[in-house]
Amino acid sequence: AMIAEAKAMEERYTFLSGQIADLESAVKDLKALIVSLREKIHTEFQKSLHLVNEEFNNYFRLMFNGGKAKLHVAKPRINTDEERINTNGENTGVSEAVDESVDEKELGLDIEISIPRKNIKGLDVLSGGERSLVSLAVLFALIAVSPPPFLVLDEVDAALDEANTKRFADLIENFSTKTQFMIVTHNRATMEIANVLYGVTM
Repeated sequence: AMIAEAKAMEERYTFLSGQIADLESAVKDLKALIVSLREKIHTEFQKSLHLVNEEFNNYFRLMFNGGKAKLHVAKPRINTDEERINTNGENTGVSEAVDESVDEKELGLDIEISIPRKNIKGLDVLSGGERSLVSLAVLFALIAVSPPPFLVLDEVDAALDEANTKRFADLIENFSTKTQFMIVTHNRATMEIANVLYGVTM
């Protein structure tokens, strides 16, 4: 009985040892795959960001009659001494070091702009209409690089003046060969380029 039990234990040990070896091999392969995918994602992201930036700058210049614009990956924020002190006045300790492996998609994107004849670098001081123009430049840059089959826009032209609404309508007309647009609008210039118009009344 002891010999049979010892033999069973040995077989069990051999089986589990094989399973552990397989798992360690799988873990090693998965780690290599993760590194490979991270590199590919980083490369593809940078490539796509470069393409979008080229288009964004073009549409920004079109919307603002010049200037330049760029999207860039936001830098991780490091807590200052003041931010480490909580509302009770207690020091929460040393700030955590920024993880260098933080995924770019977690950091987000910042917009850097330069408008002709204005010393403006950020979005904070722009008017509602100007912000709409920047947003539309980003939108058209994205759909120029990767056109979706259809796009729903809800009063994106509401803050635009007549000249900019005409520019917006022309862009919609150009892009409509690749993308179907469904637009909610009150602007006459946008309505004029529509193939089908639905009126909604109360």
